[in-house]
Amino acid sequence: MLKTTAIMAGVAVFISGAFGSAQAAQTDVDTCKGFETEKVSLDKAGIAADLARGAEWGKGNLAPERLRQVKRFIFLEEQLTFRCPEVLAAAAVRQMEEQAKLKALAAVERERLWKERMVKVVPPERNPQVRVARVVSIAEGGVPPLPERNRR
Repeated sequence: MLKTTAIMAGVAVFISGAFGSAQAAQTDVDTCKGFETEKVSLDKAGIAADLARGAEWGKGNLAPERLRQVKRFIFLEEQLTFRCPEVLAAAAVRQMEEQAKLKALAAVERERLWKERMVKVVPPERNPQVRVARVVSIAEGGVPPLPERNRR
């Protein structure tokens, strides 16, 4: 009886852990989305430019509130990188799609410009009486001469 109770308790713990982790994962997705929106709002405020200037510059030139925003921005980047890879992957996919869209638009624009230029080009007049020597020799059944080999 004691063995059966222990086995049943183990199964109950396993099942509750499985459902608990699924619920925790859902909370993590919501948290990650919150992190992403907060990071975007800080990024719009120009925090990335302050980060690019370096820590020493920031200590000497930024207000304490701005330093707290920089610290929060770094924290959010770390959380998104290590705790929320699916959010970063989605952002990377969106960025790749945007780049592909821009490349396609640029290709369409290049093609349009090429067609405009080609309309303006006047083809040269061709005289059917003039023949290229090589074409004549092949047409008459001759073999064109081979190029001479350079000797050392």
